[in-house]
Amino acid sequence: MSDADKRILNDEQKDAVEHGEGPLLIIAGAGTGKTTVITERIVHLITSGRAKPQEILALTFTEKASQEMEERVDKALPYGVTQMWISTFHAFCDRVIRAHGIHIGIDPGFRVMTEAETIQFFKRHLFSFGLSYFRPLGNPQKFIQGMITHFSRLKDEDVTPNAYLDWVKSNFKNQKSKMQTEEKEEREKYRELAEAYGLYEKLKLKESVFDFSDLISYCLKLFRERSSVLKEYQDQFSYVLIDEFQDTNFAQNELAMLLAAPKNNLTVVGDDDQAIYRWRGAAVSNIVQFRSTYKEAKVIVLTKNYRSTQEILDRSHDAVEHNNPDRLEVVEKIDKKLESMRRIKGEQVQLILTNRGEDEADEVVKLILKIKNQISNKYEWRDFAILVRANAHAEPFVRSLSRAGIPYQFLGPGQLLRQAEIKDLIAYLTLLTNFYDNVAFYRVLSMDWMHIDGRDIVAIAASARKQGISLFEVCEKVESLSISEASKSAVASFVSMVHRHMERMKKESAGQILYYFLEDSGLLVNLAAYKTEADERRAMNVAKFFNKLKSYETTHGDASVFAVLDWISLSLDLGESPASSDTDWAEENAVNILTIHGSKGLEFPVVFVVNLVSGRFPTIERKEQIPLPDVFIHEILPSGEYHEQEERRIFYVAMTRARDHLIVSGSKFYNEGKRERKLSPFIGEALGERISNIQYPISNEEKQLSFLDWGKKEEAKPSPKNASPVSFLSYSQLNSFETCPLQYKYRYIVKLPVPPSAALSFGDTIHKTVYAFYDLVRKGERPTSKTLLSLYTGFWSRIGYGNASYEEKMKAHGVELLEGFYKKGYIKGHVPIALEEPFKIKITPHLTLGGKVDRIDAREDGKVEIIDYKTGKTPKNRDVTKDFQLSVYALAATAPTLYTRKPEDVIVSFYFFEDQMKVSGTRTQEQLDEARETVKKRAEEIQTSTFSPTSGKHCDFCEFKLICEAWQ
Repeated sequence: MSDADKRILNDEQKDAVEHGEGPLLIIAGAGTGKTTVITERIVHLITSGRAKPQEILALTFTEKASQEMEERVDKALPYGVTQMWISTFHAFCDRVIRAHGIHIGIDPGFRVMTEAETIQFFKRHLFSFGLSYFRPLGNPQKFIQGMITHFSRLKDEDVTPNAYLDWVKSNFKNQKSKMQTEEKEEREKYRELAEAYGLYEKLKLKESVFDFSDLISYCLKLFRERSSVLKEYQDQFSYVLIDEFQDTNFAQNELAMLLAAPKNNLTVVGDDDQAIYRWRGAAVSNIVQFRSTYKEAKVIVLTKNYRSTQEILDRSHDAVEHNNPDRLEVVEKIDKKLESMRRIKGEQVQLILTNRGEDEADEVVKLILKIKNQISNKYEWRDFAILVRANAHAEPFVRSLSRAGIPYQFLGPGQLLRQAEIKDLIAYLTLLTNFYDNVAFYRVLSMDWMHIDGRDIVAIAASARKQGISLFEVCEKVESLSISEASKSAVASFVSMVHRHMERMKKESAGQILYYFLEDSGLLVNLAAYKTEADERRAMNVAKFFNKLKSYETTHGDASVFAVLDWISLSLDLGESPASSDTDWAEENAVNILTIHGSKGLEFPVVFVVNLVSGRFPTIERKEQIPLPDVFIHEILPSGEYHEQEERRIFYVAMTRARDHLIVSGSKFYNEGKRERKLSPFIGEALGERISNIQYPISNEEKQLSFLDWGKKEEAKPSPKNASPVSFLSYSQLNSFETCPLQYKYRYIVKLPVPPSAALSFGDTIHKTVYAFYDLVRKGERPTSKTLLSLYTGFWSRIGYGNASYEEKMKAHGVELLEGFYKKGYIKGHVPIALEEPFKIKITPHLTLGGKVDRIDAREDGKVEIIDYKTGKTPKNRDVTKDFQLSVYALAATAPTLYTRKPEDVIVSFYFFEDQMKVSGTRTQEQLDEARETVKKRAEEIQTSTFSPTSGKHCDFCEFKLICEAWQ
């Protein structure tokens, strides 16, 4: 760590960063720089020579947190690092199981299911479980989600199916003869659950699918049953760091302690006051018990806050203190009261009280406008956040912001699938499966691209009602309707398109059908030609949705419109979507609406915490449908009321997101409710006696005039978006921009959906097959050609081929290529030193070049060889040894991040499967320097580019040619 870095750390942070050996507990209050401390500790361990990058394991809870930590470490070091082990708990376990799971009978090609896919899996096998009580005849699916949650919670508590069944047998063993009817029913219920739990695990193993809780569970099983594998990781990791330790559940805590032993160089960072994930099995007692587990542990408390004003910190502390005596502050006899380093008291926390929830939303919006207008140029729309306790509470604020013409973004769980442009696509798929769904048909009929006059839509609906038939059936007889000729033409064209897509639906996937819809309707052209931020956001959302469809199609045999709609419906019910914390909230200049759980780890200058009334915040405690027996719960429960304490911690997290202004609000009535709500006790705890001085309820006069808010407002014009600096590039991105800047824009900036490609699908299958084959070789096995072809069959994907005949030809061609590779390209006994090796090279302090190498071999002459697979033929009209892609790989091999080789000790090669030929070359230092300059120059060009198209022969093969004016 440089002297400059040391100067920015306070004494407690510096003490934590430079801690030596042994366990360390860092109690880091909100805004005290915990991410900085973890990052600087990793950098210090590397730069001081205590550990190499690959000897440090850092585990986080979100992908965003691990990515941010890795980027910070990358920037803090004088060179990039590639062998860092910074990831989420689940990503780490996924990596370990894929590498070693075969030792406990796990297929390394397993797939992790989403929650919606898990429910689909359970529904498919429902009648295999032998259920009685948990499969009632009147509603056989009633307990499916409850059972899945129950089994997941068992794994959180590290309870195996055998342990569960043993408990059932022993717990009811001595009572059989004396059992009352109720006790017998209880025994049968638990026996049913225990047996279903065991079968559920067996079925998943048989089909090589896992749910998320399996990753932790099977990693623990692997380490416990294969001590040699555990020792390998214990020997590798000299230091283990855990972020957000208060959010770990029992199984994750067990995993952390196993990995840290016997050195016990375990650093955990957390804050018991920010433990808000009990619903997913997190056990706050983990952090409370850390000292009893590691009696020699050093404890460092970070209380210097760099985020909020002292007023906000004092009010937050006043509220959370009501969780005493079950807080670390009392248990450890420490002072956790935060001290603001901003040296300003700040404005008092404001309170808005209104009669109705709709008025509350309007008052919040008025105050946003007032703050923004009074303090001009200080705040942008993105600086305001409205925090809700539940997603359902956001709607009034969305409506009020929309009426006021204020840009907003609400991208919490489930929201991608609820965006208007995505609902349009879902409606079209729904229409294809059910002509009688008038709601779906009406939505499609009303879309802008249809250009149907509103009066004509009313006429169509009236005709359907009069005849007692569906809207679609009316449209099939459009000539008999009294509507405009333009609308008749549009409707006739649309009906024709629907019939075409219905025919294709028999053979094509849902994603392919939707792509046809985008093409045929002209929507694809509209998405590509966006002119406003709102249009750009719509295009990005469609791209995200297509990525979700691609992921589903890749991993499911049935990707038909029917199957995909079932998955979408479940996803909507479960709220599955990119989480708020995984979204870059600073990217859009809009007011942020998000749940408090989604706001964890974020901060905003102005924060509104809303709906602070009984029943909403704190919420009413909802018990699990199938509760876990107390005997399996490892957490030490507090002396106080647990649910209320959890809700109070959630309130504390919400308050401490604010930097400058904190406003809390509530109303007497919500929706159509007639029972007056009581003000949340948390407001009184935080604000004390001052509560009566700062409330301002709306007057009757203002309420009567509230209808004026519906007047037309001028739409707010978002501030111009500055071009984001180019900080990361891959060879694919460089090549795409060199080929055509517009192609680069569509592919990497707008991320427009593209139809599945046979070439990409085929190449992906070959790459996966060869990787899995060599992975077996690296594990000491001796795979045969039969093994290679078996892997190929397992990885084969039907996506992108268009028709069965072409697919069969390509599949047979793949067999030929792999048989040829086994005979000519595979050298028995030769073991690669790396497969799919990622790399990052610092081109400038702010620009990283990254990618992944297919294979790295150690040669007998001591040199290393980088090999990239190509499924095509060797080009005849150019010298591929001079290809820029090979220069990028040579840069990776010579950089300090990978193998730190001299240029003359590196061979770079392409392996062409069509010819079974390897073409190799080398690079001089001068050539590598030129390559670096090329990357820098290309990044500068991208930064200033207007992304005009470059026409040429490549246009004929471009996936964007239909929406590009340059293609003739």
